[in-house]
Order: sequence, then C-alpha cells, then structure tokens
Amino acid sequence: MNIRLYFLGTGAAVPIGKRGLPCIALKVNGDIYLFDAGEGCQYRLFKAGLGVVKIKAVFITHLHGDHFLGLFGMLQSMHMLNKESPLSIYGPSELGNMIKTFLPYGLERLGFDITFGEITEWSEVYRDDNIIVTSYPVKHGTVKSFGFIVDVRKRISKRIVYTGDTCPIDTVIEASRNANILIHESTFTSEYREEALKQGHSTAADAALIAQKSNVDLLVLTHISARYDDDYDLFVDAYRFFKNVIVAQDYMCLIL
Repeated sequence: MNIRLYFLGTGAAVPIGKRGLPCIALKVNGDIYLFDAGEGCQYRLFKAGLGVVKIKAVFITHLHGDHFLGLFGMLQSMHMLNKESPLSIYGPSELGNMIKTFLPYGLERLGFDITFGEITEWSEVYRDDNIIVTSYPVKHGTVKSFGFIVDVRKRISKRIVYTGDTCPIDTVIEASRNANILIHESTFTSEYREEALKQGHSTAADAALIAQKSNVDLLVLTHISARYDDDYDLFVDAYRFFKNVIVAQDYMCLIL
C-alpha cells in the first residue's frame, strides 16, 4: 500500500512569505483525501502532481477563511476537468449551507455528486477501504472547531492526528495517544505565548508538551506565522520538550 502525506500549505492567516494557507493531502494508493482547503490549495495540488480529480473526500476543521475558501475554486476546477467520481465534504454545519448557495452559480450541472456531512464531537466522520476518520473537539476562540484522527487501514495500521487551529487542550492528548504522527498547529514560539493563547493558538513548545504526554512517534509543526523567516526558533522551542519533531515546509512529503 502506497501512503504519502503532502503538506501543501503550512502557513497561517495570510498567504505571504514562503508558506501557503493550510492544506494537507493524504494519498492512499490512487485516492486523495484533503484536510483543510485554504485559498490557493488547488494550485498547490497541481504543482505537487496530485491534481484535483482523484480527491475522494475533503475535511474542514473550522470556518475561518484561511482553512476553507479554496474549496470553491477547487470545485470549479473539478467540474472543468470532467471529474465523475463522487466527492464527500465534511465540516461544521454552516459549510453545507455555503456549498448549497454556491453551486447554483455556474455549477448546478456538475458531472459528479457531492455529499456533505456535518461534523460532531467524537464521532466517526468517514470510512472506506483505505481510511477511517474520526472527529474530536478542539478550542479556537469562539468558532466551532474540530481536529481529525485518521486511521489508515493496512496490515500494520497507521494513525495520523491533525489538530487544525487550537490552543493547548486535553482533547488533543486524548486523541493523539500513541499516534504515529501528530500534526499540531504551532503558530508562534513561547516568546509570544500570551498572544498565541489570546488568539486561540498554540506555541511550538505547547505542541511538544502535548506530543510528550501523548507518546506519539513523530510531531510535525504547522500553521506557522509569517513572522518566522526560518524554522530554527520554532524547532528549538519544541525540541526542548520533544525530540522527534520536524517543522513542516510547503510541498514536504512524508512516506508512511
């Protein structure tokens, strides 16, 4: 089984500097699953050689624009490229209403079916022959926000946990226990922890402490503020508490 994890957008809020807006693609054999779809995600999918036609499901963590506004342009490209296979989209309930509003404007005759599923806390969101996706609650200010547990179904199973945007919270520890990979938002270093918590975000050190408590194999830091020109300070902030850590880069690919 061929399993690859692509980090297509590892930045936060505004697409400036070297990082795009949040988007992670999991490819299992020929199927692609997308976690968050920030503006510009379809361009990055094409640049990474993945395209948009083979996307089977999209999972949106919360309704801040940097995490979902790329979805609508991607639907347009799927339509133009004659996608025929069904697409499943999962997110907070309000996203379903947005999709229903958007589709009549030029896309009412799509050549593929779209189904939408509302995410609730601690529930199985999706299942097929490749993966099982379970949601769990996180805390990001007042907006309804979720993380995802992804269990890849193979002879030796792999568990990937993605937080989306969140301040440090025990539900991430619970969801991540003994996971193979924890992808944790790390918007700032500890120098700006007060600002991070005020905005509903985490520091690299916060993510490392959660990885330590969860006993994960690998911590991947993402959702990096544009104020950081390189990864050194973020890496050091996390490495003090958890050694097996990497800072994600756009177009980075992990082979599981």
